[in-house]
Amino acid sequence: MIVHLFEDEKFVDITIENFEGISNGENRYIVFSDSIRLTYVKNIKKVEIVNNSFKNIDIPSIFKNCDLLIIHKLSPVKLYVLKHIPDKVTAIWSVWGADAYSYFNKNIIYEPITKSTKRLNIIEIFRSSFLYNIYHFYMYRVFPINKEIVTLNRFDYLITVLPDEYALIKNEFKMRAKYIDYNYGINKFNQEGYPTLGDSVLLGNSIDYSNNHLDAFNLIKEIKKSLIVPLSYAGNNNYRDIVIQKGTERFKTLFNPIVEFLPIKKYNKLITSCNTVIMYHIRQQALGTIFMSLYLGMRVFLNKKSLTSKYMNDIGMIVFDLHRDNNLIGIELTLEQKKHNRKLVIALRGREVINEKISSIVSLYNSLIKSN
Repeated sequence: MIVHLFEDEKFVDITIENFEGISNGENRYIVFSDSIRLTYVKNIKKVEIVNNSFKNIDIPSIFKNCDLLIIHKLSPVKLYVLKHIPDKVTAIWSVWGADAYSYFNKNIIYEPITKSTKRLNIIEIFRSSFLYNIYHFYMYRVFPINKEIVTLNRFDYLITVLPDEYALIKNEFKMRAKYIDYNYGINKFNQEGYPTLGDSVLLGNSIDYSNNHLDAFNLIKEIKKSLIVPLSYAGNNNYRDIVIQKGTERFKTLFNPIVEFLPIKKYNKLITSCNTVIMYHIRQQALGTIFMSLYLGMRVFLNKKSLTSKYMNDIGMIVFDLHRDNNLIGIELTLEQKKHNRKLVIALRGREVINEKISSIVSLYNSLIKSN
């Protein structure tokens, strides 16, 4: 069996749909959660809910009939499971972003204003101390992942959202894992024509410091458009309150924070009320939203320091730099620009491409069965 380890996240349902379409009945989907009532996962019949604590995990049960283990976003409880993996099981780490970058020794994913704000947060101060390592081990029976290099080397394969991240993450954690190409395909990209867009501006995708909201505010302070800022996913409430305070002070009634989780239809409607998307992350983040925005014909601004910006420019996508091009905020792309970007999105993230990538993982699984 292919055993997938998740938390209650937005990508679970589409992963189930994708894998069952290629390897129906060959997968188990385990969701670690403190509650039997899941927020994001809707395909309840397909998942097994396991308590999100090492104290309540039945390790033999997780690895029953398991030939291939896929950890979708590494968390402490999943690291604990990995630490007890049988020798015969092959393991894949599907890196989402924060599960790796948050543990880099040289953390360069924050712009100056955000970095200084983060440094003053008492939780962040504690996380950087030696005491945090002891606390982490007491709570989870594993150290933070950058202190568990031996355990990380139980991974045989590494999946990264962008190809260039593979060498970066492998080298940071001194891993031996090989690269395997896979994307979640969270967007189906099957819309005819282009939607009628509003003239609002979308900034960021979560409450995480890595959005660099405060630095972005400084660069767009002259805009006269409605600014929509999603603050309902990931991160911490202290940072959310700071963003809301600073955003309201600077943009007054134009500032529209989204603090409640929205169903996908409402979120998509919110997206299309904008013609401009700003993702000022330095680390890879929000690729699902970025690709969907490009597919819909929206103008996307990226941080020129980011791997995402480099990747998009390398493949020929029409994207923009917030420093150089901020006079274009709120101006809709031409039809030719929209068509150019959509063609590339389909070539890179279309249904056929995703199915091919899943098939390569299933082929690996089939070869493991034969060898065992």
